[in-house]
Formats: sequence, structure tokens, C-alpha cells
Amino acid sequence: MNDPTLDLLTAADPARDVPVPLGDVETLLRRASGDVTGYDVTMPVRHRRRALIGVAAAVVVAVTGAVVLNRAPAGPDTPPPLAPPGTAASSAPAGCLDRIADGMGPAPYDTAKGAYEYLRTRSLSGSIFVTQDGRFATASYEVETSTWTAADGSQRRRVVVPQPTFPDETSEAYFRAHPDRGMKVGTRVEDVPAGEAGRVDVFAAMTAIFRQSAEGDPSRTLAGAADLVGSRVLDASQRATLLRFLARTNGVTCTGTLTDPVGRTGVAVTAPMDAGPSPSPGDRPARLLVVDPATGEILASGVTDTGGTTWDAVHLERGFTDSRPATTG
Repeated sequence: MNDPTLDLLTAADPARDVPVPLGDVETLLRRASGDVTGYDVTMPVRHRRRALIGVAAAVVVAVTGAVVLNRAPAGPDTPPPLAPPGTAASSAPAGCLDRIADGMGPAPYDTAKGAYEYLRTRSLSGSIFVTQDGRFATASYEVETSTWTAADGSQRRRVVVPQPTFPDETSEAYFRAHPDRGMKVGTRVEDVPAGEAGRVDVFAAMTAIFRQSAEGDPSRTLAGAADLVGSRVLDASQRATLLRFLARTNGVTCTGTLTDPVGRTGVAVTAPMDAGPSPSPGDRPARLLVVDPATGEILASGVTDTGGTTWDAVHLERGFTDSRPATTG
């Protein structure tokens, strides 16, 4: 930084004359060592990679009455777990996202209408506590959330929380002994008023994504794109715009083809995490999106590294409908 700029910043700093005492490190460490607060987190469950065999089934399109949706492939009543994906195959050219945007066809819901914008997503959530002997007890849940969003921004949500899985016997024993400390298993349907639902404005969200890329960490740009498609149903023009911007974001690359946890094959789009002005040394994980080359939809998102892929979200259905379930009170 040159001297004139530094002088301007120093003069504008409101805290330039405020003394800052040294922190009490010993007290901080003592308090942290006794912390037994429980809280929900997204669990980084790692999966071993396995080879990609063949091409997965295409997206099944279901049209029932007034409902037009993209669906994951049909399967048994019990949904498949967030299984490890196939490894990336041959490297795709750098301009693949532009080509997808130029050549993609419509999604089934692009010409559909309905009173409610509908999304169904499966994500990995969890609970973590510290046991009396200082060990961590964790429980993982593959939570399925469906949302019906009205034009005024109000929502009806159905949340399905299955039985948890545990990484070890210590965790399982802890949560069996403290059933009130994990997530409540079961299904609930609830209404969320417009003021609390936090309906995402697509234009504002895209503007924020564009600004994030200027900060030099392309993984944040991919994370913003993943958040957007998890909140709103994008039309063809919006999907193409998003892909073209990602294609022009430094650090975002197409790394081949990948199969998501429900068997859909798409283009793997990655960006290294912690790639800002002062990245950490050594191997770094990458933010990952799986893009359907036929429609330009983002099918799933997660983080991948040498240990495998952790899926943040798998988008099972999106579209429009005139019906929604009753609340559970």
C-alpha cells in the first residue's frame, strides 16, 4: 500500500487513538476448555470415492395435474443416502459453461404456472455436543425440506428429519442417553409468514454473487450460486446468466463429469477454497457444483477434496404447483 493511501486510511480510522489492551489468553483458554454448549452444525461427513460406471439415468419429469416439476430418478420408498459420487472423468474445456448456456434446452417448468414456487432439497445437518470426559458426540441427519412459496413471499414448509447416523459408539451412546439433545425426528409442516420467510430476490442475489467474485475467492461465488438455486426456481434466462457469469469468474473451472447422490450425471464445476490474497499452504478443498448440461440447472452442491465429497445440498424437485399439504399444527 502506498503512503498517501495509508495516510488517508489512518486519518479516517475512528479507532486510531483508542488504546487496545492485551487480551487475557489464559482466561479465554480456561473458559473454552469447560465449554459444554450443544449446537447444530453441518457435519463434514467424508465419503470414499468410487469409479464412475456408465451414465446415470436421466432426470425423470413428472407432470401431474397442475404440477410441473423436475424430479430425481424414481426409487424405493426409502431415499438413497448421500452416497459418494463417481470421480471426475475426462476434463471438460474451460468454456463449457458458456456452451451449456448457449445450447441448453428448457426445463419442464419453464413454461409452467402455479400459485406456489416449489422446491424439495435434501441436505446434511447434525448435532454436536461435548461429553463429560471431553470427547465430541456427533449425530448426522439427512434432512429433506420442501417449500411452497406464494407470490407474497409467505411459505409453507415440510421438514422430514430421519433417524440419525453416528460416526462412532461414543456418539451413539451419548445421544441414546440424551434423546432430547438431537434433532427431533419426524415430519412437521408449518407456515412461515412473508416477513419471516426471507424470500430471496433473484436480481439482488445475482448482484451479490457478482460482487463476491471481486473479492478474489471464487469458491464464495459458487457458494452464492448454490444458495440462490436452493432458494428460488430460476427461469431459463436466469440460469443462462448465472452460468455465463460463472464462466468468467477467475478460478472457476469445469473438471469433468460427476454423478450426484441420486444418480444424475452432470458437469462438475469447481473452485478452490481459501484462494484469496493470502491462501493457506498445502492442498485445499474445492467448492463443487453439478450442472445439468441439458437444462443448465444446478443439481447438487458440496465440497470436495482428496478424501472425497461432502454434499451440502441435493435438489430433488423444483417447479410450480397449485396445491400444498395441510399444516401439522
